[in-house]
Amino acid sequence: MSGRSSKRVSAVVAMASAFVLALSPGASANWSSSIGGWTDGGDDNGQSRYWADESYTEIIFKGCTVQNGSKTTGVELWDFDALSYNDFYGEKTFTNCFNGTSYASRGEYNGLPQESDYFFQLDNVGGGSNACCLLWATYAGVDTTLADS
Repeated sequence: MSGRSSKRVSAVVAMASAFVLALSPGASANWSSSIGGWTDGGDDNGQSRYWADESYTEIIFKGCTVQNGSKTTGVELWDFDALSYNDFYGEKTFTNCFNGTSYASRGEYNGLPQESDYFFQLDNVGGGSNACCLLWATYAGVDTTLADS
């Protein structure tokens, strides 16, 4: 291969790598935030940021309130897949976080594959269906350290 062809191949490989990185969602392992007015179904209704993990993830909510429903919400764990359907890892029902700001609801997931794009979304907020109710949480966090450390 000539020097010119080698440089061209190197440039194409570098551009392709940069393109893949640009399309990859940003992910960090442990994080916390809050939730303001989310409902069922993710996307525009409310979906967490992405995070990287393998083996274990714990999702934690504190200080939950709900509009137009009972004091409960489902929290679903998903893995984003750009080329096919997202992978679903189960749903946990959170109720304890509705007892006050110091009360936590926790959902643990074990045996997870190594991925860089896990996320959670809500289901059955307030015990309803079809996005009837809205959820707020003063704290929403992800902890991946228990089994991974």
